[in-house]
Amino acid sequence: MRARLLSALVTILGFSPANISACSCRGPAPACAYVSRAAVVFIGKVAFTDHDPARGIRQQTFVRFAVEEAFKGLSPDVREVWIDPGSFTSCYAEYSIGQRLLVFAYGGARMMPPDTPMMSVISGQSKPKPLPAGVNPTERPVVYLAPECSGTSEIGANGQALADIDYLRRYRAGNASPLARGRVVEDEDFGIFWPLPGLRGVTLTLTGNGITRSTPTDADGYYVFNDVPAGNYIIRPSLKPYVAEGRARRIEIPTVGCGVADFNMKAPGVIEGILLDASGQVAANVPVEVLRLDAEGKPIYYAQKEEKTSWNGRYRFEGLPSGSFQIGVNLFNAPDTKMPYAATHWTEHGRSSIHLVAGERKRITSFQLPRPAAVRSFQAEVHWPDGRRASSVMVWATVGDDRAAASGETDANGVKRFDVLEGITYVIEAKIWIGSEGEREVARSGAVELTPGSGPIHRKFILSKRTKDYR
Repeated sequence: MRARLLSALVTILGFSPANISACSCRGPAPACAYVSRAAVVFIGKVAFTDHDPARGIRQQTFVRFAVEEAFKGLSPDVREVWIDPGSFTSCYAEYSIGQRLLVFAYGGARMMPPDTPMMSVISGQSKPKPLPAGVNPTERPVVYLAPECSGTSEIGANGQALADIDYLRRYRAGNASPLARGRVVEDEDFGIFWPLPGLRGVTLTLTGNGITRSTPTDADGYYVFNDVPAGNYIIRPSLKPYVAEGRARRIEIPTVGCGVADFNMKAPGVIEGILLDASGQVAANVPVEVLRLDAEGKPIYYAQKEEKTSWNGRYRFEGLPSGSFQIGVNLFNAPDTKMPYAATHWTEHGRSSIHLVAGERKRITSFQLPRPAAVRSFQAEVHWPDGRRASSVMVWATVGDDRAAASGETDANGVKRFDVLEGITYVIEAKIWIGSEGEREVARSGAVELTPGSGPIHRKFILSKRTKDYR
């Protein structure tokens, strides 16, 4: 399963925000938070799915699991379970053949996972789903619901997965005691990434019903209070110099299951410096970017912040978590006519990353912009394979790691014009969705690499290729 970005789907598939709403998930929470609501809980492997990439989120999918171990709702002789992954909704989950998962599945839309605050249905999709080939319509199988946010997750070797399976086995045996558990992460809002960075060594304090207990988080940020009597409690985290959003959580611990309190903590780290222009003078009113890096030193998806330099070329990024960062210009955004500079990193002695410990403040050496690139005119002329000019075709120009620099639709003559920058390398492609729903595919020209020189550019593109995926 993987979460999908709504904005990307809207852009690629052509859906308007009025037709589709986002599925918003917290978590994933531990197994004890889902088990009481779920109709069936089991470990299984995906044996069949009729997911069709051409449908985007307008799916009519069935998924069949081969059951390995059942914890709730299934008799010992049941060896397969059919799942609806959330067809016709923006909470649609994608399952792949061979995936081994801990599945929490539900009996209908009225009994939804605890971490699904919103489930939206695409308009005009009320017809029943057709059964997959080979399934007897007179013996329609029971189908359970397991969309995104259901609690379903791939089984790994981490401590949380092992703890979940141990808990479910005790639940099945009838000797699972109530408990409180959760996870503390570090600045989960600064980027889109998985797994989230757990925060080690946070002290959690649980109070209520005459009880006060404390426990630390482990290396992955997890904590647990075992054998807590059912009732209402408050949990508070503490680790200097971090500050938790909300600072405390009220939880209810049921007689069966658990209360869950997750926390997001931030440290007040600072990086500041000065930007110079190509002549060595201070560069005022220029957007400078900071990128958050993962453990391998690669930028985390959408983990960027931007600040414009002041009159004296100074910039300052506050509220940064611990970890490594890059500072520069056009690192996240593509160069354009307003910011006509090739991607430029801060470097010092061959090093381009800056490391902060929690709450650290660093003033780094100045770095310098290159000379602005000259603006050139680019004209794309798009044709169908039979020679006809192709109108309403999107032409995309990307830079670097697929950063969109320019785009637009061809006119009635199959032409799209836009500005590009001399000396900047672009990847340019024309593409358009074709075909009826359920049989859609992408007609595309294939990508062409282009580095503009000193004059205007004209290129002809033929929509001669076909794919199911727009990317």
